[in-house]
Amino acid sequence: MRASSTDIWETMSTARTIRRFTDEPVDDATLRRCLEAATWAPSGANAQSWRFVVLRSAAQRAVVAQAAAHALAVIEPVYRMSRPAPDDDSPRARNNRATYELHDRAGEFTSVLFTQKRFPTASELLLGGSIFPAMQNFLLAARAQGLGACLTSWASYDGERVLRDAVGVPEDWMLAGHVVVGWPKGRHGPLRRRPLADAVRLDTWDGGAAELLGG
Repeated sequence: MRASSTDIWETMSTARTIRRFTDEPVDDATLRRCLEAATWAPSGANAQSWRFVVLRSAAQRAVVAQAAAHALAVIEPVYRMSRPAPDDDSPRARNNRATYELHDRAGEFTSVLFTQKRFPTASELLLGGSIFPAMQNFLLAARAQGLGACLTSWASYDGERVLRDAVGVPEDWMLAGHVVVGWPKGRHGPLRRRPLADAVRLDTWDGGAAELLGG
């Protein structure tokens, strides 16, 4: 289901994580717009010390599938996940079913590996400020064009070494993130988030923000 949007507020409020995709490949023009949007993001000193590696050959998709399997083995016990019974239609079962489908089909989709040059004066957390905005731009551009996208942990855990070696990422570059992209089977948003008042404080750590938020 393609539901593009040119309204930035609608795009942001409906850009939920998509884990179920159709078999239709993402065309070059649509993917290129997502990648271009990523380059519009701010970075420290405007250094733009990033590289976005598109993984779509059969060989690289097989490596992605291997990384996904490593990640699944890690997150299953952490989140106490298991494959739901076919007749289980609970919200948790539906969410888990989508997660397993994404991992099972990991080798079928185009994905993008986001990398960032390391600098000796900056921690990885600080360097994240120079690459995470690019990733968010990519995700929003995907949503705006009706694409689905999922930011995965497949470039972490044992998957980092697998992907780093297959792509040839130098050791002085960090693997900042990995995004699967495709045409969604379902629909986008609306997002479900906690009330704004749970996240916002005014002036002090425990200060209420009712005045600011109009409550």
